[in-house]
Amino acid sequence: MSLWRREASERLPELQRIIASRFVDGPMMLWIELNTEFEKLCGSQPPPIDLLRRIWRYCDWCLQHGGEDVRTAAALGFGEHLIDSPQRAALLPQIMSCADYVSLRNLVEYHHAPTEMDDWLRKLWPRQHGR
Repeated sequence: MSLWRREASERLPELQRIIASRFVDGPMMLWIELNTEFEKLCGSQPPPIDLLRRIWRYCDWCLQHGGEDVRTAAALGFGEHLIDSPQRAALLPQIMSCADYVSLRNLVEYHHAPTEMDDWLRKLWPRQHGR
C-alpha cells in the first residue's frame, strides 16, 4: 500500500470507503473525492469538526511529506478550494490556524481574487487582523 493511502487510512478511518475505493487510483483522485466529502460534511448539522480538522491535517501532511504527485494533488484537489462556499469558509477557524490559511494564499488565489482571500481573513480571524 502506498504511503499516501496508508496515511489517509490511519488518519481518516471513517472515510475508508473512499480511500480504498477501486476508483481512487492515485492521490489526485483521492483528493477530488475527499474534497467532495469535505464539502458535504460542511453542510451537516452539526458539522463534524474533528473529522474536518483531520482532513485538513492530512492535507497539511501531504503538502509537507508527500512526493511531488501527492503534494500537487493535495494543493489542487483541496487547498485551492478552501473558500469555495461560505459554509465551508466559515468553519475554517475551527479546523486550521490563521497562519495555516495565510500559508495557502497562493493556492486559494488560483480560484479566488486576493481581495476575497483578504475579506475572509478579516472575517474569520478578526483579532489577528485589526477588527
